[in-house]
Amino acid sequence: MENNTNGKTPLASRAEITEEERRLLINNYFKVNKVKLPSFTQGKILFVYLGVFLGILLMIYLKNAVPTIIFSGACFVFAFWHFYKFMTPYFQIKRLLAERPTEEQMLSWLIKDFKNTVKPRSIVTLGLNMSDVKPENFIIIPVPIFWEAPGMNSEEIMRTGLSDGTFLYTAWRVQILVLTKHYISLFKCNYNWLSNSMSAVSTNEFYFNDITSIRNDVRQIEYNFINNAEQPIGTGKVFCVTNFSGEYLTVINEIPSLGNPKVLSVNLEYIVSLLRMILRNRRFNINHEEEPPHTDTPQGTEDPQAKAEATRDEKIETINSIDYLLRNNTTDEQRPASQFADNTQSTSFDNDGDGLDAGIDAGAAGE
Repeated sequence: MENNTNGKTPLASRAEITEEERRLLINNYFKVNKVKLPSFTQGKILFVYLGVFLGILLMIYLKNAVPTIIFSGACFVFAFWHFYKFMTPYFQIKRLLAERPTEEQMLSWLIKDFKNTVKPRSIVTLGLNMSDVKPENFIIIPVPIFWEAPGMNSEEIMRTGLSDGTFLYTAWRVQILVLTKHYISLFKCNYNWLSNSMSAVSTNEFYFNDITSIRNDVRQIEYNFINNAEQPIGTGKVFCVTNFSGEYLTVINEIPSLGNPKVLSVNLEYIVSLLRMILRNRRFNINHEEEPPHTDTPQGTEDPQAKAEATRDEKIETINSIDYLLRNNTTDEQRPASQFADNTQSTSFDNDGDGLDAGIDAGAAGE
């Protein structure tokens, strides 16, 4: 980004900016995206025309020099003052555009806020022990919100176009999927990027041993665009996990009509394949690793066969965990590139009674 004409470095280009300044830049990015000259045919410009007209009229008809200077000068000052007020918004918008962050900066800041604001909240809400959870266990799943959403001011739900044809949004449905050794934890919230606040927080948790099915689907999202109440959002790619009790988690990976930035897209199919592998391994006690070799009889009275069996069981339990699969059972082609500095990513909604998933959950319940 180039420097301003006054020689000052634009705010967004400075090496260090405060959190307050960054938040202001984010807000202005959505509220100010183009500059054009104001109309010279209406509004305050009429006072300018009136002042200039009266000033010229007084100069023509007043013959005394002193009254002419005083009255016509007052008219011109009046005209200049209103012209200044008339043009001020234009110059303010021009200044804000000069300080506007780049698309790359905005996307980087959004990812930073997902990780530094939403993720810590999920850790506290889910009651996770971070000594038992590794970075690769977290999968951050953002989905744009561009409909009437609980806990959000409709006037703050906005979007702006990016150079690649996608859109950047102010409101997000952020889901964080935590895949641990024995269970799946899910945290969800509505995230207002403008105010850096969360609402409609919900959680759920399934143990792997309780899961009965995992499937992918494409379903109708029962919402309409906030800027066009007659236009449906359309379909979304959905991943659904069901347990023995009939409860389910529905995970929306993508809503094509919203044009989510590619850098925020997530390969949920990769996660689905891992979960299916875990379920098969656990249910049928599948072990793809060689059995650990028996060791020589140890000193003392310990049974060597019992120790070998315990070692084998521990190893089987380890390689059938999500931690092991995330680290070892994937190829470079299978592993999705992460923009969140975590090893994998995904997306998720579920039936939490917040009204956000009523449309797709109704479809799941009927199957």
